[in-house]
Amino acid sequence: MLKRLYLKFREERVFLRALCVFVFTALTLHYTIGYDADWGGTNLTLSIEAAIASAVIMMEQKRSGDIQQRQLEALLAMAESARERDAEQIALMRALKESDERLLKALTEGEKS
Repeated sequence: MLKRLYLKFREERVFLRALCVFVFTALTLHYTIGYDADWGGTNLTLSIEAAIASAVIMMEQKRSGDIQQRQLEALLAMAESARERDAEQIALMRALKESDERLLKALTEGEKS
């Protein structure tokens, strides 16, 4: 739930607007009333957000990697199934061809006699 909310907040437009508002507010307060004179609070806030972002991004990459792995395994299973089906069809086609050749041979020999 929190991760989904955070990811929604991290969408480009929402995050850029919030970041611009935060930076503008921090600059305004700093230069007008001397708030956060050494920029420690601002730095800490941005560092915490960056740490949270990196953790969430790593979790999403892992989840995405897991999904891709499952998709790859499913594709591999489908390809193996298709290969087996194709091998069965090839065997059937060969049997039909051999049967047709025998029938043709029997018919051509029957016409000669």
